[in-house]
Amino acid sequence: MKMNNNLFIDKFNLKLLSGLTPSPYLFLSNNLELLNQNLEILSKELLSKFDIPDTNLFIFRDNWEKIKISNIKEFFKQSNIKTPYKFQIFLIENTSRMTLQSANSCLKLFEEPWDWNIIFMTNKSESWILDTILSRVQIENVVNSFKPFTITTNIKNEFFINLIDSYILNKKLDLISYFFSSKLEKTEYISFLNTLLNYWKSKFLFIDFLEELSQDICSVEQNNVNIRYIVDKYILKITKIYEKN
Repeated sequence: MKMNNNLFIDKFNLKLLSGLTPSPYLFLSNNLELLNQNLEILSKELLSKFDIPDTNLFIFRDNWEKIKISNIKEFFKQSNIKTPYKFQIFLIENTSRMTLQSANSCLKLFEEPWDWNIIFMTNKSESWILDTILSRVQIENVVNSFKPFTITTNIKNEFFINLIDSYILNKKLDLISYFFSSKLEKTEYISFLNTLLNYWKSKFLFIDFLEELSQDICSVEQNNVNIRYIVDKYILKITKIYEKN
């Protein structure tokens, strides 16, 4: 994967020259490790272009552990101190690690990052990131040597929402009968999985299979996996929730 750093730097420079403070950027790629490496290179190139030392680059490295509210507050402590240079850069790798509390604590900073704070974030997709954060960032899909990640997580199918609601809340079996009585197109199965993901996210219910669901959506969109098996698996997971209620 090779990012077009020069093009991005030119766009970034135009924003600064226009007097605008760039909103936080969310960079997306299904090759997260390579994306993180390239974002660090890009950040250092930006600093160099404006004669800013690398000490003005702060990176929250991806160690696969959850980012708690205390961690993110400590990381962004420097953002309250105005740098003597044009700007400083904060890079968060694998943003999906943020807990609900730590993500919410960043909303004000992401809305008003001050003139001297540039915020970069990386993730595989928009999945597992709060809509309130997505509404405050500029999204950059990075093209790489793999098939581009095209998950449509913002799509909500009202028909499927009603089926899920009826099953979970009212114990009606229309959801079961719909999927087990007929063969559907792949696009319909994908729409259901995306809707299911957004259903739980919109209710701020971070149940344990959401990360797995996000990964499975990626798989069914990019590979020839058995999508019917994937859908059946999550219907069974919903059934377990149904049985507990």
